[in-house]
Amino acid sequence: MAAVVALLLVGCGQPTARTTPTASPRHTPTPSPTPVPTPTPLPPPPNLAAAGGIGLPAGFSAYVYARGIGTVSAMAFGPDGRLYVLSSGGSLAVVASPGAGPRTLLSGLPVALGLAWRDNELYLSVRGSVRHYHLNNGTLSGGGAVVSGLPVNRHQNDWIVPMPNGDFLLGVGSTCDVCNEANPKSASVLRFHSDWSYAGVVVRGARNPYGLALRASTGDAYVTINGQDNLGAQPADHLLRVADGEDAGWPRCWPAFPDGSLHGNCAGVAPPIAVFAPHSSADGIVIDDGAEFGADYADNAFVTEWGTNVGGPSGRRVIRVVLSGSGASEHGQTSDFATGFSHPLAITEAPDGGLLVGDYGTGQVTEIFRTS
Repeated sequence: MAAVVALLLVGCGQPTARTTPTASPRHTPTPSPTPVPTPTPLPPPPNLAAAGGIGLPAGFSAYVYARGIGTVSAMAFGPDGRLYVLSSGGSLAVVASPGAGPRTLLSGLPVALGLAWRDNELYLSVRGSVRHYHLNNGTLSGGGAVVSGLPVNRHQNDWIVPMPNGDFLLGVGSTCDVCNEANPKSASVLRFHSDWSYAGVVVRGARNPYGLALRASTGDAYVTINGQDNLGAQPADHLLRVADGEDAGWPRCWPAFPDGSLHGNCAGVAPPIAVFAPHSSADGIVIDDGAEFGADYADNAFVTEWGTNVGGPSGRRVIRVVLSGSGASEHGQTSDFATGFSHPLAITEAPDGGLLVGDYGTGQVTEIFRTS
């Protein structure tokens, strides 16, 4: 099963230096984020052990939040304050508190790559469908499909993000590396209404739109997109802001690394906000609220690079993306934030403000705090 999911996620390549790409002229202006005061750093829970081998900027520390979860693909805190962790192998576990052991709630699912909560309703993105569960007194019931028949082959449906207006966004990867898709739902970000009735394609031409995250200060969603495999040291994986009618360019156009310039037949294609190392498999994404990390990190995106599936140094880290500007001037400056992982994939923000990173390669969830 791990080999199947690796094919869904990764390519191969080597990282090089980064620069900021040209921003998309098609993005609409968004409000400026509300300033966040710099907090006093808080110590981590006393029962958490230090996470060895994780490289971080000065002033940050990493601790082991949970172990033994398997091929972690997505995670989110439920309405009960517990961490729910999805494994690509088809299981869902819950971690009751920091440092607690995981307890399996569901197993035997198809390849599972995304989950999202709305109140007490849980939605799981599993191969070809989205399943719905209801949480009551710590127990999940249901499991019926609210969406089915999604196109799958080389890739599948990935992360889900609930939007402020009640809609849901869902990323669906391509059925091939390079081809002209017959089904418009392939290689796209799809929108669904609050009842999961289909509302159409939001972003097309996205070979594998894996990660989706909401920027709470503006109400905008952002998507990470994995580029094709057959261009050698190119193309870049990249970040786009989700906008109705956006064209990410695949398979006719791609962004170059490190400058983000577009190559191929690129009429009408949105240039990236930020680019990542080619074939690094930039996947999971969360946008920080600055409550624990401080005002200088507010509205920064953190992106996991799963890395190559055949060894080598490409990826295997968390990238910080400092977003600035709006509309045509929006862009993201990237830098390494956390290193030393096997295959980081899942990422979310904890209620205490720490950044949680789930390592697909080790089954460990690491929490990162600002400690000075």
